[in-house]
Amino acid sequence: MMRLSDRFTALVLGGLLCCAVASAQGTEALPFIRIDRNPVSAGMGFAGAASTSATAYSSFRNSAVIPFSAKTMDLGFNYQGWAPSGVKNTNLNFGGAYKLSEKMGFSIGGAYQMGQEYDIFDASGHAKGSFKPSDMVINAGVGFLLTESLSLGVNARYASQGIADGVSLSAFCADAFLLYRMGGVNMTAGISSIGSSVKGDDGASYKLPASATIGVDWSTTFSDVHGIELAADADYFLSGNVAAAFGAQYGYNDLFFLRAGLHVGTGNAVLPTFVTLGAGVKFSGISINLAYLTANEVIGNTITAGIGYSF
Repeated sequence: MMRLSDRFTALVLGGLLCCAVASAQGTEALPFIRIDRNPVSAGMGFAGAASTSATAYSSFRNSAVIPFSAKTMDLGFNYQGWAPSGVKNTNLNFGGAYKLSEKMGFSIGGAYQMGQEYDIFDASGHAKGSFKPSDMVINAGVGFLLTESLSLGVNARYASQGIADGVSLSAFCADAFLLYRMGGVNMTAGISSIGSSVKGDDGASYKLPASATIGVDWSTTFSDVHGIELAADADYFLSGNVAAAFGAQYGYNDLFFLRAGLHVGTGNAVLPTFVTLGAGVKFSGISINLAYLTANEVIGNTITAGIGYSF
C-alpha cells in the first residue's frame, strides 16, 4: 500500500509538471539563464538536478537538495570560457549554500558574462565607437524538509542582458522543486525558469526558456574507497523542445574524481547536443574541478574551471 507521504509526493510532483506544461508556448529570451554554472555537473553533461554533491550552485537550479546535503556550508567560484570557437563569452560565476539546521538551508549565487566587443557604425557607415555585450544573473533560494524523505526548494532569480548600445532586456523568474530520497536514490521534479515575458526593442514579447524538469541521482560507495554517482535529467521546454542529460562520476577515496556526460537537445532547444568530460580533486574541504565541453560546433571547447570550499 502506498504511504501517505508517497501519495503526497506523487500528487505535488505531478501538479508542478502540469503547471509548466499547460503554459503557453513562445519564443525564448535570455537563454543564458539555462547555462550550468556548476563545474561538477558541467563535467557530467549538465546532469545533476537531484544531486547533493555540489550544493554551492543550487540557487541556479534546485535548492531542494540542500537539506539532504552532508555539508553545512558549500562555497564555489568558477570561470567559464564559453564557446571560444563561436560567439565567445567569458563567464564568472559564484554560489554558496548554508544549512541553518537539519531541516532548512538557503542558497545564493550570481553570474556575470562578458561577450565579444564589436564596432558601432552610424547610418553613413562611419565608426562611432564600440560596444561589449554583457549578461548578469542574481539568485537566492531556500530549501526545507517537509518529511524525513521529502524536501521543497524555491529559487528566485533576476536576469539582465545588454545586447546593444542603449538596448537591454531583463526579467524575474523562479524555480520550484520537490525532491524525494529513497535509500541512495534522489528523485526530483519541478518547474525551471518560470517568469515574466521579456519585451524586446521591437515591442514584441518573448518568453523565458521555462521548462518542466525531472531528475534522478544514484550514488554508492564500495570497498570503502570507490564511489560511483549516476545522474539523469530531462526538460520539456514550453517552446516544445526537449532536452536530456546523462552523467557519471567515479571517485577514489573521496579525493580524486573523473566525470563524463552527454547532453541531448532536440530542435531549437536552448542548449544543443554535446559531450562533456571532467575531473576534480578534493582535500581538507578545498575542491578544484575542471570540465570540458566538446562534440559541438557552436559551443564546443567550452572550459569550466572552479574552486570551492565546504565543511
